[in-house]
Amino acid sequence: MPEYGAAARRYAQAVLDMAKAAGTLDQWKADLDTLNNLFGSEQTVSALEDPKLTHANETKIIDDLFAAENVSPMAMNFLRLLAQRRRLSLLPRIVEVFGEMYNKEKGIVVAYVTTAIPLDDVHQKRVADQLAKRTGKTVIIQANTDPSILGGIITHIGDELIDASVATRLSELAEKLT
Repeated sequence: MPEYGAAARRYAQAVLDMAKAAGTLDQWKADLDTLNNLFGSEQTVSALEDPKLTHANETKIIDDLFAAENVSPMAMNFLRLLAQRRRLSLLPRIVEVFGEMYNKEKGIVVAYVTTAIPLDDVHQKRVADQLAKRTGKTVIIQANTDPSILGGIITHIGDELIDASVATRLSELAEKLT
């Protein structure tokens, strides 16, 4: 499995370097997301990596699937390269690693936010704005609900944990009282 991650990282880094050099970072992000949606499933990978499938048929299938999509020729060539090298199974991991590199390049962090009840858009924006002030970066919220926290909020940004939940406060109070 380490080879799997290392290979995906090398492909993602190569794409990032190409995208930065060409000034097409945002286009590559969109293209890779489209590629992953079309070709990231196990069934598609199995079908395209079937040893009985000729290179010509493989290319035709890829081209037919792309007919309705607005993807750059470079992204199509990248997918053909992965298919030709029987590395299509790496695509979801490549997209994930590229996304991490893209976020770092753009100064974006992902905050995993847990609340007792779902946050509406207004509250998500307010939380994102507060976290952006704290981090100095653009914040994307990945919201999660967990009724066991009773109220408040728990936030994970990278290695940092901010626990402002009611359950934690009650636990701390009970510990002080005993």
